[in-house]
Amino acid sequence: MVRVGPISAIPDLLREFGVAPDRLLSQFDLTERIFENPDNTIPFPIMGSLFMACVRATACLHFGLLTGQRSAASELGAAGFLVNNAPDVMTALNDLVSNFDLQDRGSTPFLEVSDKTSLLGYEIYHRGIAGSDQISDGAMAIGWNIMRALCGSEWLPLEVHFRHDLPEDVGVYQRFFQSPLRFNAARTALVFRSTWLTRKVRLADPLLRHHFLRHVSEMRRYSNEDFRDRAYRDLLLLIGANRCSLEQLSRHFSMHPRTLNRRLKEAGTSFRDLHNEARHATACQLLRDTMSSIEAIAVLLGYSGTSAFNRAFAHWEGVPPATWRKRARASC
Repeated sequence: MVRVGPISAIPDLLREFGVAPDRLLSQFDLTERIFENPDNTIPFPIMGSLFMACVRATACLHFGLLTGQRSAASELGAAGFLVNNAPDVMTALNDLVSNFDLQDRGSTPFLEVSDKTSLLGYEIYHRGIAGSDQISDGAMAIGWNIMRALCGSEWLPLEVHFRHDLPEDVGVYQRFFQSPLRFNAARTALVFRSTWLTRKVRLADPLLRHHFLRHVSEMRRYSNEDFRDRAYRDLLLLIGANRCSLEQLSRHFSMHPRTLNRRLKEAGTSFRDLHNEARHATACQLLRDTMSSIEAIAVLLGYSGTSAFNRAFAHWEGVPPATWRKRARASC
């Protein structure tokens, strides 16, 4: 499920394009009223299908980007208020990553920090989600708005990476992000100088932060995300960073590998099963949404070579990756 707060601009955007919102929303058994309360939720796959319907109805191929441009941290609920009231940018982004599941169970942001540059990225968990490029574009726009709010108008990314193909109207992206763009990238992410992470957050209120920390803690008491879901989510991120192993996942959970194996067994799965599931999902997304070569995808997923990847993919889908890609892109 996903809260509707970050996509609450959809009805107004539809009207601006001359489309009656309720008529389009009725295809999904939704009405405009659901967007009046940002805490209302809809299934993540429905959000993707809704974006695709909006693209068709408006003939606007960057509808997801426009939606994200009108959203900010405050639309992310309690996690967003923690972000806005963090003492510094690093803490704010860690709060965003740690608590995003309270807003959205279908995707996650991630933060990678090195000495000179850092990445604030976005990953969709499940394969085969319609409109994944629209969702990711919107997420990048929201991330850009969050960073500008935290750092001020002088902040700009060094680059913005997108997994999907070069869009038909790249100028729309250039005008909004004001930075070099890279399409068909390995991951969807904002790249920026790490020095921004030490910046103090303007207008942060320590009392409000304390209130929302308690609120988030209370929400956690009623959260039903199990260990398997958490492990799968983190595996997807590690695959994207080309650091996917039992040892890496163990470090991610601050556990000994034997302890992690035991926890996964108790959750009804194993590292091998989850790793294969995450590889499968990532392979399908890259084949469908990017022009990355099959050789490059095999390397990213940790296979010894293209032949090994071809065999694994044929086992999953019944056809080689090249054949699957042709069919998937033809049906889009």
